[in-house]
Amino acid sequence: MTDQDAVRAAVLDHVESWFDGDVLRMRRVLHPQYRALEKFTAQDMLEATAEGLGCDEDDEDRQISIEVSYLKGDTARVTCLSHRYLEVLQLVRTPDGWKILNGIWQSQASCTALPPQSIRPQSGEPLCNGAALPFAIGRTFCNARLRRAGSANRRRRR
Repeated sequence: MTDQDAVRAAVLDHVESWFDGDVLRMRRVLHPQYRALEKFTAQDMLEATAEGLGCDEDDEDRQISIEVSYLKGDTARVTCLSHRYLEVLQLVRTPDGWKILNGIWQSQASCTALPPQSIRPQSGEPLCNGAALPFAIGRTFCNARLRRAGSANRRRRR
């Protein structure tokens, strides 16, 4: 199994275990120091999974899409879309396999599908052409990339 396949499998385990209420499967993919939104710990996620909170949000067609946008050495960044959530996750390689170290998510109820201009090129980074993205995560990421690109261009001109 390639690293990319292993990362995708870990993210799929994360998403499916949430909707299935499978705490053992969730435990296998969460890093012990997992944090989400700076306050949600691995223990919080495991307890919520065990309580079946994700089961209430499940749908017959989960529409899970996983995109590995960065993979180098022992770290990876993944964007995962499902019928319910948009998640951006960071993973690390451990002796026990790839583990999710942290993440942020947004309910799909408050955002629309990714627009065509946000499709990532071969470099793995999104195309940030100044177009307004329909969700905060994409806007923040692209705005930061545009600022970095602008400052790099100014440095080269000198």
